[in-house]
Amino acid sequence: MSSAAEARPKPFIKEVILENFMSHEYSRIPLRRGLNVIVGPNGAGKSSILLAISVALGQTYTERGQRLADLIRRGYESARVAVVFDNRPVDGVRPISSINSDTVTITRFLKKTGEYWHYVNNRFKTKAEVSNLLSRIGINPDNVLIIMHQNMIEQFVSRDSREKLVLIEEAVGAAGLRERIRDTEAKLSALLAEEAVLRKTLDEARSAVEFWREEYEKLTVLRRLEERRKLLELEYLWSLVREAEKSRERLEEKIESIRRETESLEAKILEARNTVSTYYQSLLKGLREGWGEKVLIETVDGIVAAAESLGRFLERREIREDELRQLRYEVTALDKEIIRRRGEAEAKGPRTDNGRKPAEISEEIKAVGLQIAAIGTPNPQAEEMYLIAESKYREAELKAQQLSENAKKTMAEVEYRKQKWAEFVRGLVTSVEPEYQQILSLVGGAGKIELRNLHDIDKASIEIYVGFRGVEPTLLDTHTQSGGERIVATMAFLLAVQKHIKSPFRAVDEFDVHLDPLNRERIIHILTSSAKNDPHTQYIVITPGRVPFTEDMNVIIVQSVKGKSAVLLPAQTEVVSGDERQSG
Repeated sequence: MSSAAEARPKPFIKEVILENFMSHEYSRIPLRRGLNVIVGPNGAGKSSILLAISVALGQTYTERGQRLADLIRRGYESARVAVVFDNRPVDGVRPISSINSDTVTITRFLKKTGEYWHYVNNRFKTKAEVSNLLSRIGINPDNVLIIMHQNMIEQFVSRDSREKLVLIEEAVGAAGLRERIRDTEAKLSALLAEEAVLRKTLDEARSAVEFWREEYEKLTVLRRLEERRKLLELEYLWSLVREAEKSRERLEEKIESIRRETESLEAKILEARNTVSTYYQSLLKGLREGWGEKVLIETVDGIVAAAESLGRFLERREIREDELRQLRYEVTALDKEIIRRRGEAEAKGPRTDNGRKPAEISEEIKAVGLQIAAIGTPNPQAEEMYLIAESKYREAELKAQQLSENAKKTMAEVEYRKQKWAEFVRGLVTSVEPEYQQILSLVGGAGKIELRNLHDIDKASIEIYVGFRGVEPTLLDTHTQSGGERIVATMAFLLAVQKHIKSPFRAVDEFDVHLDPLNRERIIHILTSSAKNDPHTQYIVITPGRVPFTEDMNVIIVQSVKGKSAVLLPAQTEVVSGDERQSG
């Protein structure tokens, strides 16, 4: 709690108003700071006053009825209980700063139908709004350390030691420490859950990245192979052109060779013809001149031999001319093929010439085709999907890293808050324990307070020990000590805690029922001393027995008059009852 909150004055209950509530037809109970003692015989309606305070402030505990409607006075359809707080400024500061009036009246209406509603200074408020208003001034009507009804001492003793610690923390205004730990733990739990989900998402994103990476790699290899196949196909087409061109070159070489051979044959033919002509002229001359037979025969033989040579040369020339015509036909056809092949090749790309044979290139094209077939058909959008998956993965990875860092910070915050909470609880016990021991010593007792499991907020507990008449202190529970001893020990503990409790008032009903006269007198004396030492706190004590009145006490007497409760003060001679009814 801040220093400003500590400096704020405490409001106190100025008056309690009961209308048609239990045995009260209409009663106004004036209270003041310090010790207020409500006395009267059993059945007079004393406890109804404390119950009315509890109900007006929103308490759910009723003890005497299972439903709030059961608290309505018999014969009536509705009831009203109101608690009036003194809210006058102290040093210019109002105790309840959110309301600018000298009094703050919290009223609760009850109906037999089970309906109920709240008013604060005649303005309708929800129960949550009333609880919020009271929590800001340290009042929780459900906390037994603030309002302890009949038999609640036994209930407090029987409570689990963990529950006791929670009640004490709440009463001293430290419930926020535990709540902040819970909130931070919840935040941590949410972060860890989110981190776990994100880790799963991250694993899925990683799998997606791997899948698309593989697809992208396949697509990359496929594109490279397809590009290689295109180049090979281009190379193959140009190799066909080159093969055709080489074939044409070879044909041209043959044509040239035949042409040269034909030229040689022409010379030989000419020579053979000249020879034949020469022999023939000689024969004619010999016949005219009458050469001898031998000479003439030799001349004829020369003509025949020359003619035979001429025939062979002519035949060879004809053969070569046929060959030449065929070769020229082939060249023409090959030129057309070259033009066709060159057109196909040029359509694929610029000329390449690696000197490889078409068959060799064709084999490589087949090999590349098999590699392409082995890859299959990767998604054509693999590159885009891979980049998207990679981006999402990096984003998830960064978020996971941030979540992890936040979780570590929150975990450290949880540990820090637990440490602060544990330090506070230890400090509280260190302060309360000597006071508890001192109070017990006044009634012949001894005790101690121990904390357990402060490392675990769910298991943390407080154990109260007490012993009387020289007996070693043992754990305070419902089995070890007598009823009177439990009451004395519990009251001693509650009084030891008083200066730490943030509520502006504390109330206890019939704490002394099972006390012997001596211990009852001692507890009353301790109560009186506590009230005197803490003038800013209001104590409301209900008892059926006599108390040693002092001038510091505000004593209220409750009696039953003609079947209804009546309230008076010792100095009063008239009863404040329904005959003087006012609208609270």
